[in-house]
Amino acid sequence: MNATRGLLKVLLWIEIAVCVLTLFVGSGALVADVIAREFFGNGIFGAQRFAVWATAIAGLVGFALVTAERGHLRPQFTDKWLPASWDPHMERISDIVSAIICIALGWYAIEFVKSSYALGERGMAIPIKLWPIQLILPWMFFSSAIRHVVFAAFPVLRPEPKGEMH
Repeated sequence: MNATRGLLKVLLWIEIAVCVLTLFVGSGALVADVIAREFFGNGIFGAQRFAVWATAIAGLVGFALVTAERGHLRPQFTDKWLPASWDPHMERISDIVSAIICIALGWYAIEFVKSSYALGERGMAIPIKLWPIQLILPWMFFSSAIRHVVFAAFPVLRPEPKGEMH
């Protein structure tokens, strides 16, 4: 279980680093674009589109980060329908179902990226290949699936849900 806990920490650290880096670089591109417009009369070609892509990457990785902290919104009106003694079992079942959903979406995301690669799709504003950017989609789903599997297998590693009233 210590190795699993270590894996989750490394995964979390990598994803936080990706989020911070993409937000920092995207913000830097926007600041540079504004400075270039103010001082030189022209912005930097593609800076705004680059910032949008960087922000999108950060947001998508954020899906996995929210999973790591169990911060996703969920309907709580059903919480009292079953006896409280069933809660640990329902938590495991919900993690298993969530893992299955994430694996299915991750598989679909791989097919999506493969299709984009095969078609040679490129961005509209900046004509670069899109598939490397789209790789974040399978990452976020499989990363979340790993976490849900771990939470189901080792409930002690499951963090307390965020934003719930106890």
